[in-house]
Amino acid sequence: MTFLNPFVLFGLAAAAIPILIHLFNIRKLRTIEFSTLSFLKELNKNKIRKIKIRQWLLLILRTLLILVIVLAFSRPALKGNFGSAGSRAKSTLVILLDNSASMSLSNEQGKFLSQAQAHALKVVSLLQENDEVFFLRLTDLPNATTEEPTHDAQKLESLIRETEIRYSHRTIEEGIRLASRLLRQSKNFNKELFVITDGQATTLTSGTGQKSSVEPLFEPQTKIFFTRLSRRQSENASLERTTVSPSLFQINRPFTLNAVVKNYGTAAISNHLVSVVFGGSRVMQKSVSLGGGESATLEFSLTPGQSGCIPGYVEIEEDIFDTDDRRYFSVNIPGRIKLSLITTEERYSRYISAALNAAAMTTGSAPVSVTSITPSQITSTALAQTDVVILSGIKALSLSQQDVLNNYLSNGGNVLFFPAADTTSLSYDYLKPFGLSGFQLSRAAATFEKVDLQFPIFQGMFDQGLQKNKANIESPQISLSVTAATETDVRSIISLSNGKNFLWLKNVGRGKLLGTAVPASTEWSDLPLKGIFVPLLYQSVLFLSSPLNTADDKNYTVGEKIEFNSSILKKGRTISPSSLQLFDAESRKIPVQTYVKMTGEGLSETIFTFDDPRVPGIYSARVENDTVLALPINSSREESNGTLADEGQIKSMLAEVGISESAFTELPPDADVESTVTQSRFGIELWRYLLLAAMVIALIEMFVAREPKQQ
Repeated sequence: MTFLNPFVLFGLAAAAIPILIHLFNIRKLRTIEFSTLSFLKELNKNKIRKIKIRQWLLLILRTLLILVIVLAFSRPALKGNFGSAGSRAKSTLVILLDNSASMSLSNEQGKFLSQAQAHALKVVSLLQENDEVFFLRLTDLPNATTEEPTHDAQKLESLIRETEIRYSHRTIEEGIRLASRLLRQSKNFNKELFVITDGQATTLTSGTGQKSSVEPLFEPQTKIFFTRLSRRQSENASLERTTVSPSLFQINRPFTLNAVVKNYGTAAISNHLVSVVFGGSRVMQKSVSLGGGESATLEFSLTPGQSGCIPGYVEIEEDIFDTDDRRYFSVNIPGRIKLSLITTEERYSRYISAALNAAAMTTGSAPVSVTSITPSQITSTALAQTDVVILSGIKALSLSQQDVLNNYLSNGGNVLFFPAADTTSLSYDYLKPFGLSGFQLSRAAATFEKVDLQFPIFQGMFDQGLQKNKANIESPQISLSVTAATETDVRSIISLSNGKNFLWLKNVGRGKLLGTAVPASTEWSDLPLKGIFVPLLYQSVLFLSSPLNTADDKNYTVGEKIEFNSSILKKGRTISPSSLQLFDAESRKIPVQTYVKMTGEGLSETIFTFDDPRVPGIYSARVENDTVLALPINSSREESNGTLADEGQIKSMLAEVGISESAFTELPPDADVESTVTQSRFGIELWRYLLLAAMVIALIEMFVAREPKQQ
C-alpha cells in the first residue's frame, strides 16, 4: 500500500483522544457499607454488564472513526486491478514526441512523424475523467510544449496533429529529465511517461559518458513506455562541414573552400555529385565515391567577383535524408582599404606611400586609400573607420594616445609597426601593454634566414618553385635591427641570420599587431629598394585588412542561441546597435538583442544575440539597405547519423535517471496500446471506501450512543 499524502498520517495520533477521555472518566471509588441501601445489591447484574459493553463499544467506534477519517485523507492506494475501471487512481501522463529532422524519414508504414502522431493519439484516447497530460515536442526543449497539465483531449489532439519537423537537435534524455520535473508536481498516484521516437542513438543521449551515480529523478511507481519506430539504419550521405581556408580575401583573387562528405550508411556510394553555389551561381562540381562509414575532404577554388558579404553553399546529390545535403558558408570581401599612416617625418612615409600605390596599380585589386596623420591626431574617431594603421618611426605616444591605440587593437583593429631610425631612443613604451618591451639594438649584419612560406602573407607572392626554394627569395642587406627583449605570444614570420625576428605577429584581443625589425627607410637596410618591399608591404596590408569570416570563427547551428560581435560586421560605415536589423533565410525579420560584455583586456564590446533560429540558411544583418553580415546557420550534424540505439543503451540511459528495468515497457508501434497500458497500470485509491466506512461507523456510533427513553 502507498499513501499519496503520507504527512496526514501524523493525524493518527488523534485516535488517542477518545481513549484518554475514557481513562480520565474512570475513578476508583472507596466502598462504604450502608445498611439502608443494602437492597441495591439486588440490582440486575446483567444490566450493569450491558452498560459496560456499551461504553467499550462507543470507545472502539469513536477511535475507529478518527482512524478511518485520517486514513482517507492520506489517500492510500493498492497495487492491482481491483474493482471497476472507474475506481482506479487518477493518472498523470507525459507524452514526449520526437519531431527532429530524422523523423522526416520513412519506412514501409510511412513517414515516421505521421506514425508518431498516430501513436500519440492512441495514448490520448486512454484518458479518463480527472486524468491530466503534459505534452512535450522534442525540439521545443528545454521548454515544455504545454507548461501546465491539461485535461482537454481535443486540445491535445490538435497539438499532436499540428506538430511539424524542426531542425533543432535535442535528446530524449533532456526530455526525460524535464518530464521528471513535471511529474513530481503531480499528486496523482499513477504517473506514466510515453516516449515516441525513431530510435536514433544520437537522439537518445548526448553521449557525454556514463554517470558516476544514479540520479533518482522519478518516484518508484512511475512507468515509462518507449516506442521505437525505426528498425534498421538508414543509408545516408551527409555534408559534415565546410571550411574557408585562411586567405587574403580580395576581388578576383581565389580562395580555398574545403567540404567534408561522409557516408553514414553501410553500403558504398559511387560518383556522388558535390556542387558549389557561390554568389547565386553554380560555379564548380566534383564527384566522390565512399565506402560505408568513410569520409572525404573535397577542395574547391573560388574567385569572388565583387566586394561585400557573399553567401554560398555546398550541396550533394539528393538521397533519402535531404536535411544534411546542403551546408551554407559566407565570405566577406573587402572593397577599398582605408589606411592611416601615422608618422612625424616624411622619410618614414615616402617609400610606404609609393609602394602601396605601385602595388594597387600592378595588381588591379583592392585599392588602398592612405590618410597621413601625426600622433597628435590619434583619436578614437580618427581610427573608427580605419582598416589598417601604420606606425612608422613613432618613438613615443602620450597616455591618452596609448589608450586609443589599445582600444582600437583590442576591438578588431590592425597595426603595422616600423621602428624609427634612432639608435639612442629604443623605448617604444606604447607596445608594453601588448607584451613587447625592452627593445634592443643589434649591430650585426644580417639577411633573411627562415621564412614561414605557409603564412597567408606569402599567398600568391611567389610561384610554386620559389615557395619550395627559400634561397631564391630576395633578402635585403641589414646593418642594424631592433627587437624586443620580452616577447609574449609572438609568432615569427621571417627570422634573420643573427637569430632575431625580422617580421613578427602578435594577436591583441580581436586585432592583429604586425611588426618589423627595421624602419621603412634606407638608414638601417636597403629593404625599401628591394623588389620584395612592394609585395611584402602590400600583402601585409591585405592580411591585416582581411575580415574575419564567420565560417572560420564559429559553426552556428539551428536551434541554438546565436551570438556575434561587431568585429565580423562589414567595415566602412558607422553601425549603431539600434540600426542593425536581422532577417532569416526566408527574409523574415527576427528580433535581435544587444548587451555589453567586458573583454579580457577590460574593454567593453557590444554583443548581438538572437534565440533559436528554426531554419538553416543565410541570415542577413542589414543597416538600411546595406548587408553588413551574411551569417551561415546550418542543421545539426547529429541528425545525419542513422545508427539506432539498442535496448541495452535505452535501459542504461533510463537507469541513470532512476528508472528501474521493471518500470520500463517496450511498446512496439503496432502494439495494442490500450491493453498493454491497462495491464501495466496499477493503483486503486481507497479514500472513497474509507469515507464510506467512516459514514457507516458514525451512524453506528450515533445509534449506540442514543439513550433509551425509559433510562
